[in-house]
Amino acid sequence: MLLIIASFGSVMLKIWYVILAFLILMLMVTVHEFGHYLAGKLLKFKINEFAVGMGPKLLSKTRKNGEVISLRAFPLGGYCAFEGENDDGTDNPDAFNKQKPWKRLIVLFAGAFFNFLFAVLVCFILFTAYGESVTVVGKPFGYADSAVQELQTGDIIYEVNGKRVYLIQSVSEYLKDDQLEVTVYRQDGTFKTIKVDKQTFFLSYVSDLKRDYTLDDNGTLLTKGDQIYKIDDVYMSKNGQYGQYLSDLAVTYGSDHVCQVTILTQNNVQCVIPLTVDDLLLKIGVKESPYSGLGISTKTMMYKYPFGMRMGRILPFCGETAVVVLKTLGGLFTGSTGLDEMGGPITTIAVTSQVVAAGFPAVLLLIVLISVNLAVFNLLPVPALDGCQMVFVIIEWITKKPLKPKVQAMINGIGLIILIALVILLDVLKVLLSNSQTVM
Repeated sequence: MLLIIASFGSVMLKIWYVILAFLILMLMVTVHEFGHYLAGKLLKFKINEFAVGMGPKLLSKTRKNGEVISLRAFPLGGYCAFEGENDDGTDNPDAFNKQKPWKRLIVLFAGAFFNFLFAVLVCFILFTAYGESVTVVGKPFGYADSAVQELQTGDIIYEVNGKRVYLIQSVSEYLKDDQLEVTVYRQDGTFKTIKVDKQTFFLSYVSDLKRDYTLDDNGTLLTKGDQIYKIDDVYMSKNGQYGQYLSDLAVTYGSDHVCQVTILTQNNVQCVIPLTVDDLLLKIGVKESPYSGLGISTKTMMYKYPFGMRMGRILPFCGETAVVVLKTLGGLFTGSTGLDEMGGPITTIAVTSQVVAAGFPAVLLLIVLISVNLAVFNLLPVPALDGCQMVFVIIEWITKKPLKPKVQAMINGIGLIILIALVILLDVLKVLLSNSQTVM
């Protein structure tokens, strides 16, 4: 009985996470449409309906000016319906298509702008209440350059070659340069800058074991993938160094010579055990793996910068997120982004529900990402999106002649069909790829 109750509770919790995911996405859409609505009101556009959701009406209220505010059945979108938006036959001077082009451009742009503003607001709440994700130095390894040894555990990687780090995924990209000037921010409020050439290290990893070796009093065993970090006082970091060093020891002291070997486990824990040269050469298989970098371990953590610095990081954080979204979407055309990396509404709901389960800070970060994503995506000149409508208005502004409503409707209709087919295809591909990986 208890097992049944626990299983039921788990299922209900997952359903609750999915419901919250829908609510989060509906909030993002409502913010977007409210941007159109507010801009339209300020510029005296005639608005027929502001709807949250799609499909049949659940609730609605008609205001004195004739505007209808409605809640609809399906939480899959929403809209702000302007008078004459898709028809130039109306005689109402306040209709959408009777307004000056610059006014229409502002209204069309306002949806994405509000999404971005909302991202900034939520980012402020996140950074103020919880901090932001930062990349910090775990420790500098002994084989690293002397300048790197000046870094301390907990130093935040703040700037690389003059480029400020706002997104944690930017760190690995910025560290690709051969010559590096790295500035870290220390939690005592000071900065430290080092200049160093990026190096290539050849690290020695256990690839085979002829017998078991115990690393500590807890019975932890040496396993494949653990690193031979140091033998006696010599760090193993150069090409061919492992075999050459042991061969020299065998010639000088004999194969039964005992070495003090420092192991760096896959959990980044150091253990020192005595092993003979024969053990290291004959009973433990080792594979050298090249690695280019500074020679430090890193980890991520949440950190709250001082208030002034925190405020100065919000806009760049959201801006760089927008650039990442653009690069990802552009990668679909260049081939650098695979379709398996994208997803449609089902994937979005699934991912959102997983993030909801991770806690409120993760939810706030996700809201920022989705808001920026919506802002960028809706400004693309793709039929059925605001960006395409803006192109139509700009063409009208330049030529002094609007495109025929039938032409616009046909372009938007075809674009909408393609867009819906694409998002469905993305979800189908995601499921198929997931199933194929499970089978393998």
